Amino acid sequence: MKRFCKSIVATIIMIVICIVGLRIYTYNNTSTAAAVVDRLNPLVKADVLYTKTTEKYDSKYPDSVSKIDNFTYVQTCYNRIGKPRKMAYISFGKQLSPGKFLKLTVKGQNVMYWEEIKREELPELVVPLL
Repeated sequence: MKRFCKSIVATIIMIVICIVGLRIYTYNNTSTAAAVVDRLNPLVKADVLYTKTTEKYDSKYPDSVSKIDNFTYVQTCYNRIGKPRKMAYISFGKQLSPGKFLKLTVKGQNVMYWEEIKREELPELVVPLL
């Protein structure tokens, strides 16, 4: 019985270490794998990030069905207190105009959605960073 309890405790400790380790690994990793892991990881909470668009996109690829070009951007974004974070997000069907402000709702590296906002809607601590 004692051996069984030790194995259960060891298994739980290993699972916790894996979940925490994956959270640390995916924090500034913009890969698709990081987004999938963050989507499933219960320790990752939803957050709001802010960024300013640029002309430079990371990659461009056609949609498999409609053949419309999609654009992937990798940029430094900031949370409401100004902490930086590297994020990747996709603009489906159009290239974004430079100089626009975006509000990204994310769960880890997984961008759930983004929207264009006005400069006045940015948190005070983020304005000088953008």
